[in-house]
Amino acid sequence: MRILIMLTLILGINSCKAQSISENKLIGKWVLVAETDSFPDDIEPLTEKESESNSKSELETTLTFNKDKTIFINQMGNEYQAIYKLSDSILTIGNRNYILIEIDENKLIYKNKGGLFNKHYEYKKIK
Repeated sequence: MRILIMLTLILGINSCKAQSISENKLIGKWVLVAETDSFPDDIEPLTEKESESNSKSELETTLTFNKDKTIFINQMGNEYQAIYKLSDSILTIGNRNYILIEIDENKLIYKNKGGLFNKHYEYKKIK
């Protein structure tokens, strides 16, 4: 019985540690580089639309994750601020849930959770 309790505590501590590592990887600014409606082999790079009034930074979609659990979103010039939460592989931004597919130092891929479409988003870290 003691062994079972010790294993539960060890696994619980390691689980918390893994989540905080993933959460620390999120901190920073990310730029959307690709999105798809189905599977990763269908991912095509986004193309920049030409416009005289918009600068390149306004045409980008960026996410800035902060340590205080807030996120700043710039979606092609439309700016939003929300709160995010990471629980296991579920990333919650505001009231929307996403499934984390991959996260490392320079790449973030997530997809809609339970939506009508199986949309994947791929981001690259820029700061």
